[in-house]
Amino acid sequence: MLTKKTTAYLILTLLLAITIAWALTSGASSKGLADLNILFNIRLPRVISALLGGAALAVSGAFFQAALRNPIAEPALLGISSAANLFALIGGLLLPALFSAKIIAAILGGCLAFLTLASLQKNLDPYRLILVGVALNAVFSALGNLLNPNQTAFSLATSTWTTTLFLAVITLLGLAVALVISPFANYLKVSDRQLQTLGLSPKQLRISLLSLATLLAASSTACIGILAFIGIIIPHHARFLLGHDYRQLVPFCALGGAELLLLTDTIGRLVIAPNEISANIILAIIGGPFLIYILLGRKTDAHS
Repeated sequence: MLTKKTTAYLILTLLLAITIAWALTSGASSKGLADLNILFNIRLPRVISALLGGAALAVSGAFFQAALRNPIAEPALLGISSAANLFALIGGLLLPALFSAKIIAAILGGCLAFLTLASLQKNLDPYRLILVGVALNAVFSALGNLLNPNQTAFSLATSTWTTTLFLAVITLLGLAVALVISPFANYLKVSDRQLQTLGLSPKQLRISLLSLATLLAASSTACIGILAFIGIIIPHHARFLLGHDYRQLVPFCALGGAELLLLTDTIGRLVIAPNEISANIILAIIGGPFLIYILLGRKTDAHS
């Protein structure tokens, strides 16, 4: 007899396979698989980018919640993504011929926002820290709009093999590290004093998790733009289905994030074809009410 965890993984894997097939065979063009150029050069890099970006953002959100002991911590809400986007834009302006410059600049921007939040964490409760993150997000977003009023620099719609390969290298390495260090996220369920009695450093544990989470979120933003709420929706559903063991949560979040972003992007491509609705808009429609639900009624803790 299948366990609840096994059933959840099987259903999610099946849904992911169906969504991948749907995304590859559907689009504004009615030629489907007959036009290999459309399939290989347009749809395939976009599908792969959505899978990688969704996985990165979901795992990033889970680690932010674990490290900050905050059930609604998420890279977009905390200003990490908007800072990465701003610095990627700057990197693109300074060195337009080098996409790697955008990636490096985005990671530096994400680290700046992360360090700002880290310096304030001791003086603020979890929800005030989120408010600071929202304020940072507003500032970085406004500056990004000044540099790029049309907001067309980075998105799934502009995915190419170049952006996809950069995202693949960083994300796959990051996810591999996330699987290795996922057991350490479980230690943060107990108090700092208890960790110290076990000979563990709470500060080092948090920095490790937050650094990896920032890397995943920033690199994803540099390649496919700012995408909010994946880091909240998927980890919360994962905890509901699997419990609070991060050894189970991290791989499930990776699969769930990949499924959610690919599904929303595919729906956005098809619902008003040949025009598109951005995946970020659909995620906001879903994620906004979900966040309100968490804040108003759900007694969820990211570590218990």
